[in-house]
Amino acid sequence: MNLGIKDRLVEALDKYGLSQAQAAREMNYSPSVLSAYLKDEYKGDVQKLEGAVLQWIARQVKGRERKRVPVVETGDLRRMSNAIQIAHAEKDIALIVADAGSGKSTAAAWYAKYNEKSVVLIHVVSGMNKRMLVHEIARQLSIDIMKVSFTTLVKNVSDMLFERDMVVILDEADYLRADALEFTRRLVYDLGQSGLVLIGLPRLKYQIQNLRNDHRQLESRVGVFLHLSGLSRVDANLIAESVWSKIDKKIVDAIFNVSRTDVRQFTKIIERMQQTMAINNVTEPNVDIVESAAALIMRRGGQAA
Repeated sequence: MNLGIKDRLVEALDKYGLSQAQAAREMNYSPSVLSAYLKDEYKGDVQKLEGAVLQWIARQVKGRERKRVPVVETGDLRRMSNAIQIAHAEKDIALIVADAGSGKSTAAAWYAKYNEKSVVLIHVVSGMNKRMLVHEIARQLSIDIMKVSFTTLVKNVSDMLFERDMVVILDEADYLRADALEFTRRLVYDLGQSGLVLIGLPRLKYQIQNLRNDHRQLESRVGVFLHLSGLSRVDANLIAESVWSKIDKKIVDAIFNVSRTDVRQFTKIIERMQQTMAINNVTEPNVDIVESAAALIMRRGGQAA
């Protein structure tokens, strides 16, 4: 048994604050195997296990060499936050739409983080109906849903919303079923007299305005409408500088030329750049690194990076 590898494993567990059980799972071994290895009691293929240990340690080192791209207070984040705040304070309905990758979910989570006690944030799943929606709101409000009729649960939820200073944010609301979308307006805004924020792709606006869907009651109550245009060059600079404080603007432009207004792609390229730099022992980003990282990103519309 290689004591050097064993010592490195113990050091990594301690340094990164990880448990043996977690490390074992990430190596695709059982916790008992790793425990036996550390006690010099493992009777299996030690060489194979130590190979997995070394690979795991390498992944931990590489992963922690990369600086996570922080949430930056961009212009769109401020605009979204202001729209949510208006709906919250004035108990109004806000409709926020933007293309995929514009940072909608990040902004919603950012507002919820700083208003934890007064926000219900729901990440809508495809086909979510009104029963699923009410159950999720009730769960976040710590309302008992066991052995309670749906009618009673609706009353309990609306009563609690009415009593508290709340805003309900539905991220990806365009995935709600049509009846759930209208029902949410009735539950949160009409009965609960609370703020309601609907966030989604631009199609959400057309779903609401489509007369066949009969959302005229909802449309007439929207007090704040915001259509985000996506990442700007000014905000691109802010994000890049949060990772590399003295980055050359030519490098930022090179990243932006690939991602355009898609903040998610812009961030992913930066993350891939950091990995590429770590592998090649490069300390400062350059255009070649941008090109290498961009080649690993799927471009919208099937364009080559």
